[in-house]
Order: sequence, then structure tokens, then C-alpha cells
Amino acid sequence: MFKMINILLLVILFTACSSQESKDKTETNATKVKKEMVKTEPKKETVQETISKKETIKEENVKEDSNQSKASLFTLKTLDGKTIHIDETKGGLLFKEYKDKAVLLLFFGHRCPPCLAEIPVLIELKNKEHKDLEIIAIEVQGYAAEQLKEFKKNKGINYTLVTYDESANFVNYISRQANWGGAIPFLVGFDKKTVVKIVHAGGLGSKDFDNIYETLTKGE
Repeated sequence: MFKMINILLLVILFTACSSQESKDKTETNATKVKKEMVKTEPKKETVQETISKKETIKEENVKEDSNQSKASLFTLKTLDGKTIHIDETKGGLLFKEYKDKAVLLLFFGHRCPPCLAEIPVLIELKNKEHKDLEIIAIEVQGYAAEQLKEFKKNKGINYTLVTYDESANFVNYISRQANWGGAIPFLVGFDKKTVVKIVHAGGLGSKDFDNIYETLTKGE
């Protein structure tokens, strides 16, 4: 969870698109619980014993269900069809597919000038091949998957993209946890230990992202 948000390193507002340009958010949380069959060995028994045993089995099923590991809090389907599983940690979020890596989570829009200006900088950062860094960018101004694929191709984007349709619940969660008002571009940086280190609204340059990378990976 992001309860340490007030002590983060960068909370600076530069030129950013207004919150009205971001899509409305929705709230739903879903968890899935796996169920296991309870096996019993057949034997002769009275009707009362049978009823009693059925009640016992029901109680055991409930107990076992409650002990099953729950599904991830959020799953994001990327533009290239991969799935990212996300869970809360004490200081932030764990992106399971990127365990032991720093993660830059970005909200951007296809018609937001500072977002567009930031894209070449992010491409440059990705080209530096930092093996301990992942970039996940969510488009929040309503592009459908096919539109975003064309956008990615035209811009030469080499980092992970996610549509709003595939991430609405997660975007809403971040907006609550980070007090995001909707201004984009918006960045949340997680270090290798899953802790939130940076929250920033507004466009950034190459040097800024180099400093952010050092902040998220220092001491490793």
C-alpha cells in the first residue's frame, strides 16, 4: 500500500494535461478462490451418520477455501498479449513478472502534448537496456487496442503498453492510493523491493529519468 506517499522524493507539478482529458474511472475489486474436492472413503453408515458427514464436509470445504491462496489483486493484459499480476506490499506494489526489478508505471494520453514529448525520452531510456528496470505505460485517454497498436508502431515505442479498457480498476486504485487528480503524464516509481519511491505529475527529460533510475536501483 502507498501509505508512505507523503515522504516520496518527487512530487513536482510541471506542464500537464488536465484531469478532464483522462477517462472516467470505475471501481471494482475481484478475488478468485480455488476450491478443492474433499475425498472420503466409502463405508456402510446410518442415514444420520451420512447427514452428519455431509455437514462436516461442508465445513471442511469452507475452511479449506478460506486458506487457499487468493488470485492477484490486479491483472493487466498488455498490448502484446502478456499478463502482469500485481499485488499489494507493505510499501507499494509487487509486479510478479518483474520481481527484483524496478518498475516505472506511467499514465499518458495519445493527445497530451507533454506525454507525446516524453515518449522519445522513454524510448531512449529503454534502449539503454537496463536489465533491472521495466517501463509500463497505460494510455488513459481512451484508445482501443488496435488504435494503440498503430500509435505504438508510428512512435516506435519499445516499452510495455496497456489500454485503459484493460486496466480501469487498477487506474482507479492508483488514483485513490496516490491521490492522483488526473493530470498526465503521471509517474509512480517502485524500487526493486516493491516500495514506492517516486510520484510525479508532469513531463520529464532524459536527465530526470536517469536520476530516477539511479534512485530506484541504488544500493543494489
